[in-house]
Parts: sequence; structure tokens; C-alpha cells
Amino acid sequence: MNELLVALPLVFLAALVRGYTGFGYAAIAIVGMNIYFSPQQSIPVVLALDVLCSLSLLKAALKDVDLATLKLLGLGSLLGIPVGFSLLLLLPAAWLKLLICLSVLAFAWALHKDWRPANAGSPKMAVGFGMASGMGTAGASVGGPMIVCYMLASPLKPQNQRATMILFFILTELISIAALFGQGLFGQQELSLVARLLLPTLVGVMLGQYLFARRPPESFKNVALPVMVAVAVIGLLAALRQL
Repeated sequence: MNELLVALPLVFLAALVRGYTGFGYAAIAIVGMNIYFSPQQSIPVVLALDVLCSLSLLKAALKDVDLATLKLLGLGSLLGIPVGFSLLLLLPAAWLKLLICLSVLAFAWALHKDWRPANAGSPKMAVGFGMASGMGTAGASVGGPMIVCYMLASPLKPQNQRATMILFFILTELISIAALFGQGLFGQQELSLVARLLLPTLVGVMLGQYLFARRPPESFKNVALPVMVAVAVIGLLAALRQL
């Protein structure tokens, strides 16, 4: 019960950032939940919640998606998901928590520095980033920052970038959830956590969208990245104590 009391505000905060900026939910929520839950338990819960809070965006995304880019990213993710899933099964919980926190910090730094890969429009680059994201999603629930970095450097228009990211995340997270379910890592206890955390997630997303409509930020990074870094540092300290 104490664990749930801590998870509720952290999940709400992650959803608030997601609704306001459009990204950051999984990266924030997974680190927060890992403070009290094992990655093997928190990853399927966060993936399921992220899919559920993204479904409302599906209809609009279908209109602007760039199918060619989505196919290349999807191909890469299919190659990367089994690798990430293997890490989830093989790595001890404490080391996986440490890896997740360091990954969030690394990509927060990359986004802060506006790091952009060269030749982002090439098919090989799209497949490579899709693979990296698939590994991150299945193994640590932090596949989003890789795709954000890729999209910022792609030649697509902003509305096409956003729509393609939304559909890519929904597809890769559904595939990852199916794999976790098949291996018995998504059971009754995880479903119960999803049910309990769904309401604060949806309320946080709606509140974030409302705040965005009232006062949009000059830069999404100035809002999302400090929260991501703060939660990752707290999670990193907790993981180090468990080693």
C-alpha cells in the first residue's frame, strides 16, 4: 500500500508532463515506479498505461502519419524488441534499474544539447533508431527519447513527425506488452496496478492538455527535461543503494 501511495503522484506527474509536452511519460513513470517495484513488474504496467493514454490521439495521428518512415522505424523495432526483452529477463533488477536511469539521463542530455544524427533521412538511419527504440522499450520502457532525437533531425514536417511518433509508440508498446504477456510477466498483479494507476494517468494527461491550451511553453524541453533529470537522479541514487 505504501508503494502505491508513492506511485500515484509520480504517475500523475509523468502524465501531466506528457499532456503538456507530448512526451516524457514512460521515462518519468518507469524511474519513479522502479523506486519501489522491480523493472520486471513496473515496465509492463508503464507500457500499458502509456498505450491507454495515447489511444485518444490515434484518430488524429492516422491523418498525418508518414507511412514510409513508420515502416522503417517499425522494421527496426521488430529487430530490437527481442534484444531488449532478453535484457529484461537476464539482468538483475538492481542493474536494470541503474541502466534505465543512466539511459534517461543520457538522452535528456542529448535532447538538451539538440543533438541530431547525421543523414537522418536515410532508410538505414531510420531502421537503426527504430531498433534502438525497440530495445529501449522492451528492456527498459525508455524507447521514446531515441525517436524524439531522430524526428528532430528528420526532414518531415512537425505534424507528420508527431503523428508518426504516436503510431510508432503505440505499435511497439503493444508488441512489447504481447511479448511480456507471453512470458508470464503481465499477470493479475500487473493488471491490478494498471487499473489503480489509470485514473491519475488520464487526469494528469487531461490537465496537461488543458494547461497547454491556456499557456503553451516557449520550449517543451524547458518543462519536460528538468523533471526527467530530477526523477532519474532520485532513481539512480535508489538503484545504487541496492547494489
